[in-house]
Amino acid sequence: MTKPASQSPVEIIRDRRPRADAMSRDLTDGTGSDRDDGGRKAYGSQLAWLFGILASVAAIAGAVLVVLALPPVLDCRNRAAQGFFVGQTYGGCVASGFSARWNLLEQRVTMTLRGSGR
Repeated sequence: MTKPASQSPVEIIRDRRPRADAMSRDLTDGTGSDRDDGGRKAYGSQLAWLFGILASVAAIAGAVLVVLALPPVLDCRNRAAQGFFVGQTYGGCVASGFSARWNLLEQRVTMTLRGSGR
């Protein structure tokens, strides 16, 4: 009894795919293929795309806001327990801390963009 020749995983995958001459990804949208999609669009509705883009923008903006605002808020909370200087308030402390972090971010982005052509 002889042992059958074993195939590599790449060969097994290639053999299972019809019309696959070379190793490549199937990037078709489903309209020209032989699979049945039930009449659905390949990429969904325009409203779904709009919602996805808005959700992505909101997630990025929220992350940036947390990174910029959270450290000054926590620092001012600790400073409020010790006491502020005369004329300084919690809101003013947070605003000045947020402003300082925003200016630092703006400076770093500007320097990165200026040095990007090197």
